[in-house]
Amino acid sequence: MRNFGIVTFVFLVLLSLAGPAAAQDSCVTADCHAIMGKAPFVHGPVAAQACELCHEATGKDHPGKKGAFRLLASGKDLCYQCHDSKSDGKSHVHPPVADDCTNCHSPHQSNYKYFLYQEGSALCLMCHEDKTAGKEDVHPILEAGCTVCHDPHAGEAEGMLPASGAEFCLGCHEDPAAGKKALHPPVAAGECTACHDPHAGKSKGMLPAAGPEFCYQCHEDKTGGMDSVHPIIEGDGCTACHDPHGGEVEGMLPASGAELCYQCHASKTDGFESVHPPVAAGECTACHSPHAGPASGMLPASGAELCYQCHESKTDGQAHVHTPVAEGECTMCHGPHGGKADYMLPATGAELCGECHENKAAGTVVHQPVKDGDCEMCHDVHAADADYQLAAPGNELCFMCHDDKAALADMDNVHPIVLAGCTNCHSPHSAENPYMLPAAGDNLCLSCHDRVKAETEAKFKHAAVTDGGCEACHDPHGNGNRRMFQEPAKTLCVSCHFDIGEKIKASSSQHQPVAAGICWACHAPHGADYQPLLKAAYPTEFYTGYTAEKYALCFSCHDKNTIEYGRTSEATNFRNGDRNLHRVHVDKPDKGRVCKVCHGVHGADQPKLIMSKVPDFGQWDIPIIYTQKQGGGSCFVGCHKPKSYNRYRAVDN
Repeated sequence: MRNFGIVTFVFLVLLSLAGPAAAQDSCVTADCHAIMGKAPFVHGPVAAQACELCHEATGKDHPGKKGAFRLLASGKDLCYQCHDSKSDGKSHVHPPVADDCTNCHSPHQSNYKYFLYQEGSALCLMCHEDKTAGKEDVHPILEAGCTVCHDPHAGEAEGMLPASGAEFCLGCHEDPAAGKKALHPPVAAGECTACHDPHAGKSKGMLPAAGPEFCYQCHEDKTGGMDSVHPIIEGDGCTACHDPHGGEVEGMLPASGAELCYQCHASKTDGFESVHPPVAAGECTACHSPHAGPASGMLPASGAELCYQCHESKTDGQAHVHTPVAEGECTMCHGPHGGKADYMLPATGAELCGECHENKAAGTVVHQPVKDGDCEMCHDVHAADADYQLAAPGNELCFMCHDDKAALADMDNVHPIVLAGCTNCHSPHSAENPYMLPAAGDNLCLSCHDRVKAETEAKFKHAAVTDGGCEACHDPHGNGNRRMFQEPAKTLCVSCHFDIGEKIKASSSQHQPVAAGICWACHAPHGADYQPLLKAAYPTEFYTGYTAEKYALCFSCHDKNTIEYGRTSEATNFRNGDRNLHRVHVDKPDKGRVCKVCHGVHGADQPKLIMSKVPDFGQWDIPIIYTQKQGGGSCFVGCHKPKSYNRYRAVDN
């Protein structure tokens, strides 16, 4: 203000010296302008009744006619005759200041300081709309009035502010970016009002909205269309993780990776020996979206579909898939974060498998891999081409370890049940009997071999069966020999019946089944109702009356007409002309000679199984000398005179 105080003082002194005459010329009288000077705050010239400092007469009569006085200058120019300019050098001037000071200030007097028409914000609201109307959160500084921030005349920045952006806000507020490495772009740009209304807002912090609703005004909604939303977003909102001004790491976060997540969530690795690599690296977001996901746990996909985003499929091209894998439930076995055992498993081997599968080691005798808890020795844990996710089908799997049995795959005369599968006899896991068999010894064999079982219940039993069991004669798997015999058929029986074997060796002619090594053609090897384990009836005495039934064993191979035809040209070669000499010897009412009188049942030292000595006739071994001739032969025997026969020309004996 120029010299307004001095001028006013001088004017008042002169006025007091002038005395009553001057007072009579005053504008303020009981009749005119009587109210002037009565308010608490009076403009100096008015208080001094020096109206002529601002007004000058026009020459018109006063009072009585309008226009008798006019202002010495218009608008602000009049004020600036006494007052300093409030806008010089300022970039942004309050429009009323640029026009006329009396828009805010009364030129004469007021109830308020500075001759303002209203006090504080009430003056501003005479022209400006109320910035706080209907707002929940009002800038506290407004309680002290608008001019705490806005210069009422002019300012360096827009809005008659002394500074712009954060530079102005930080005059009162602490710098929210101080020490932060990752700043919210509006904060970095100093644009506090990008988020905060400088006057008031609907939400705390003079924000136009609360929580995610506010953030979504600039940022896209990270939860739209997602089934699984991070609960903290629905609760505390975005700022539960993100500092709205800035943070230590990208995204205005206070920490990165698992360090951030563990501020709310418990550690997912405590107590685990094997940790999922993303978890170990603290990269929770390798699997979980921090905001929302289509699958539970804010995952981008569920089950195996998620796992296969990093891991190769374990089932491609495989015919048989482990049920949890087929259902896409990788986490049925693997912990998604970690586990106590390798591959993030909660346990190893059978301990893990036993969480779903029944105990396979309950038997007395346990398969060694099962005993060791090593299910993977046989089963692939994910998938395989063979049933039950086996590493190989059927016996091929067993032969991977039991290589001593591998030759069975291409061997002749193998036990058919072996070819059908080892597990037809052996439990692959455990059983109550040695070798994981469901039954012990012969009971196992007889559970399939019904005919053999019936033979073992016969009147007479083979000592090999009763004493040594099936394995006395048979290899249970096979070894190349016929009927899985422990040794070739020709030598098997005589390995025990060595006396018979010696006789056979000494025989120049052998019974055809004996020569072929098929003792079972006559003998039931397991048991029979006829001795010695014969499959059918055969006379045991030296003499007997003939009936076909007595020779049922012989007639199982030979034609009974060999005995029963009296005359024949073909039923037997032992004939004199057409007279059947077998019938002559055998077919007698009382003293028919049985076959073994002349023939050795296994073999003999003369042709046609004819023995040189006939045993069992008291203490005398009856001699026989047989000579084979063209078309017949001769027989010199101790029981009758020498006789000859010829099939084509009968011999008269």
